Amino acid sequence: MKRCPACQRTYVDDSLSYCLEDGSALVTDRSGSADLAATIIIPEPRMTAPVKPDTFRPSQTPPQPFTAPSPAWPPVGMSQMPLQAPARQGRGIAIASLICAIAAYVLLGFCIVAGPNGVEASLIGGIFLFSAFFALVGAVLGIVATSKSSKDTGAQNAKAMSIVALVLNGFYLLITIVFLILGAVNSSR
Repeated sequence: MKRCPACQRTYVDDSLSYCLEDGSALVTDRSGSADLAATIIIPEPRMTAPVKPDTFRPSQTPPQPFTAPSPAWPPVGMSQMPLQAPARQGRGIAIASLICAIAAYVLLGFCIVAGPNGVEASLIGGIFLFSAFFALVGAVLGIVATSKSSKDTGAQNAKAMSIVALVLNGFYLLITIVFLILGAVNSSR
């Protein structure tokens, strides 16, 4: 049995080294060790009451103005930083190349339809050369778009569109060369 020299409280548990009431170091008490069956008197528990709001004492420091914490995510309709879409390199150039190819084929169709209907041959020849210019510009844009889209590793890259536009423009240039050779052979007779 151990005893607190300050408050004279006794403890049956020999593993305790300090008083639970005041924290003083316990000493071994030989006088009460024979009477282990004696009733231990435990004092009434102390009543602790929460602090009432009317007894609150503020600190001596002046109150600071309230600053709202920044939210963890941007509020709706308001973004802190614009989201950056992945770079779709070559997509616009591939679309321009495809538009040039479509325009060249539409103008070729006009030349084919207008020829038998009596439209002046110089007008048809001018439109045909203009469509060949569209195909040439489209082929150059198709080459640039294929080069740029090969660097794009995204799932929706423009490589297939740029290759299709390049093939259509290249095929049109081939048709132009064939028509020019046939026209030169026909006019030499």
